[in-house]
Amino acid sequence: MNFIEEWGFNVKVGQEEAFQQWVTANEERLKQSSPKGSEYVGIYAVIYTTEKHSGQFRLLVRHDTYADLDTAAAAGKDAKSEYGRLSREFIKFIDPASTADWSRSLLKSIVEATVFKSG
Repeated sequence: MNFIEEWGFNVKVGQEEAFQQWVTANEERLKQSSPKGSEYVGIYAVIYTTEKHSGQFRLLVRHDTYADLDTAAAAGKDAKSEYGRLSREFIKFIDPASTADWSRSLLKSIVEATVFKSG
């Protein structure tokens, strides 16, 4: 299978440049430390969108199977692993306010999705 997980988020006010610097410094580590079955695609700044309140940045991760979502979640719990350490550093930049904009989507390749004729 082929899935794209999309996380939309804001960073804490005043931390935008520090966040960009952190991502730049850790981009290769983020790719290399991805758990088996998952691939870090990248973190993107939103240039424009029709979505309201979905965050100013997007994290994209490709997964092979639904089970890889659980594998990634379990890997993130290991604070001693590179993936766990980077995840914790990343989360420190995210605006935790309950009013902060955010979004989350799981997209499945149309080639592999079950699609029925409508109407």
